[in-house]
Amino acid sequence: MTTYRVIGLMSGSSLDGLDIADCQFMVNEAHEILSWEILRGETLAYSQAWQDRLKNLPQASGLALAQTDVAFGELIGTMTKSFIDQYQIKPDFIASHGHTVFHYPEQKLTLQIGDGAAIAAATGCRVLCDFRTQDIALGGQGAPLAPTADLYLFGEYDCCLNLGGIANISVQTPKGYVAFDICGANQILNALVEPLGLAFDDEGQMAAKGQLLPDLWDQAYQLDFFSQAYPKSLGNDWVQAQQVQAFMEYEGKVEDKLHTATKLIAQLIADHIEQVRVKEQLDQSTISLLITGGGAFNSFLVACIQSACGPTVDIHIPSPTVIGFKEALLMALMGVLRIRQQSNCLATVTGALHDSINGALYEATELMAVK
Repeated sequence: MTTYRVIGLMSGSSLDGLDIADCQFMVNEAHEILSWEILRGETLAYSQAWQDRLKNLPQASGLALAQTDVAFGELIGTMTKSFIDQYQIKPDFIASHGHTVFHYPEQKLTLQIGDGAAIAAATGCRVLCDFRTQDIALGGQGAPLAPTADLYLFGEYDCCLNLGGIANISVQTPKGYVAFDICGANQILNALVEPLGLAFDDEGQMAAKGQLLPDLWDQAYQLDFFSQAYPKSLGNDWVQAQQVQAFMEYEGKVEDKLHTATKLIAQLIADHIEQVRVKEQLDQSTISLLITGGGAFNSFLVACIQSACGPTVDIHIPSPTVIGFKEALLMALMGVLRIRQQSNCLATVTGALHDSINGALYEATELMAVK
């Protein structure tokens, strides 16, 4: 049996900050995960300057992109080093997702910045990163990665829904897991309240007071992506251009636009669960649905999802720690599987030629040697 102490890092599309999770796994010789735990987790906020820099990066020059890759690696490396020092942690390694700038799997392209060498130099720890490109090279979507955690850590649930900047879902079927991105989620809701000086709509209270805007609903519901067959995945730039911009530019009260966006997200989730249920010929009895990600704290959104799905979907909300740090936990798990030379991207999910082992390794660096 082997115990791993791993720091998982996730920079999500909602730009709220860097999720850092101090995780521990116990794995036996048969590669079974006997136990796992998030020992502690923190979200360290980005400065407004960094939020703007990351948000505008898809339009930047090639030189600016390369410079930001290194600078962002140094930033999250420094953040992680402070976290490690504060809690006197001795991790076996760090597993970092980085921040997605481009995601065009049809062009065999995905890019997550946050230079692994810079993280290793800043922390003095081994670093694993770049967890999508091998799957992309094999013809897969490179996303979503969440089903790897759902398979190994949350297998008691039929479906696992992550409500981050983008909503994605994984579903157990007789043929294995299927999973895909559904639509923008917190990216839309957070953008609508940002002009009010708010980071988010607390528990969806503003959205709950609003009214449905039928014209906006019709416009937002008709996007081609929503009717495409899975596997499929979304990039942040698509969500910004196709969803966020449409809601921001529509003339209407913020509460009404929040209400409409929340109802839309819920309905799209219900539509896609039903699509999987029919296509995969799943049992028509109750489906258990685990909801994590920041959107799980949005009581109005969760209630809308329950209403849209109906009584055959049984919603489960885990502890606040798991809600907030499931994606960072996922990265830690991806790192453990990579170190053990086990597949960490599932072909049934991504559409790749076969399962693959993803992750680039940067060895530990003596901090005294870094100038």
